Amino acid sequence: MAHEFVINASKVNIDFDRAQSLMNETLAELSAHWVDHNETILKRTGITDHKQALFDNYCRRHLEHFGEHFAPDLMADPF
Repeated sequence: MAHEFVINASKVNIDFDRAQSLMNETLAELSAHWVDHNETILKRTGITDHKQALFDNYCRRHLEHFGEHFAPDLMADPF
């Protein structure tokens, strides 16, 4: 199985599937819905990687909802 990576806030490669397994299901669904329905805006801003957009959106929602960063977004070592 090939791994797909996203870049976290520390500029570290994070295995998307591993990070996704730690996501709150409701927030992940909201993020996926937002990314799917805002593809034009994302492309206009230069964001073309769906999983990166989903990860970034989820991290923002996680911080807003829980008041703390999503742990994989701050990791200094590859995950």
